[in-house]
Amino acid sequence: MPNNIVIFGESGVGKSSVINLILGQPEAGISSAAKGYTLHAKPYLTNVFGHSLTLWDTAGLNEGDKGTVPDIKAVANLYNLLKNLEGGVSLLKGVPAVVIITHLEPEENSMDDWWARNQGSVHGYGIEPTTANHPTGVACITTVKGKFKRGGYQFDEEYAVSQQKARELIINAYSRDPWRVSPVEWFNTTITRVAETNCWGNVTHVREETRRVAGRGIGALATRWGVSEEEATNLVGALERN
Repeated sequence: MPNNIVIFGESGVGKSSVINLILGQPEAGISSAAKGYTLHAKPYLTNVFGHSLTLWDTAGLNEGDKGTVPDIKAVANLYNLLKNLEGGVSLLKGVPAVVIITHLEPEENSMDDWWARNQGSVHGYGIEPTTANHPTGVACITTVKGKFKRGGYQFDEEYAVSQQKARELIINAYSRDPWRVSPVEWFNTTITRVAETNCWGNVTHVREETRRVAGRGIGALATRWGVSEEEATNLVGALERN
């Protein structure tokens, strides 16, 4: 069974382009528009250095309510992907996570110079790429070849190096023991028995009313994200409808 590698990040950062780089061919759709192109998670099966992988392209998480993919919907899509993936996840939260920095073709010397200058700031945001089987857990790359001139593309060399770096990063870092999302108790079901009586006070009928109340998952979600219980409930509603 292929190992599931989930590619996620803000819209427009080049997730689909990274997938195409790793695949070695333009299978994942890309767009230069301001809004994200990917609406739902899409799988791309490939073999890298003898390792069978499924690369999952996911919706962007930063578009807000007016973007192509509203935040709440994007989160719902990602959660349901993780929950339903057969075989678990081999590279994401709960398992090793790595960082790929794109758009670095303008670097004057080495693309890796960007990480040398900025790793302190990245760590300051609480982003800690796994370094268990890779020196940095980071690949500084380009996903574009640039303009065609004098018999070749402007960034042919950088593109080839980037492809090798991205492939090696994933192969070295992904977990051979996939993580699986545990079921969450979002709601509890309560049953209330209501007794109906006649004018003499005698019970004539007992009916049951079933309703749902927020479970521990709602409270945990509200606390983790710093939102109200009502907002957390709305998010879970999207999760269940997705």
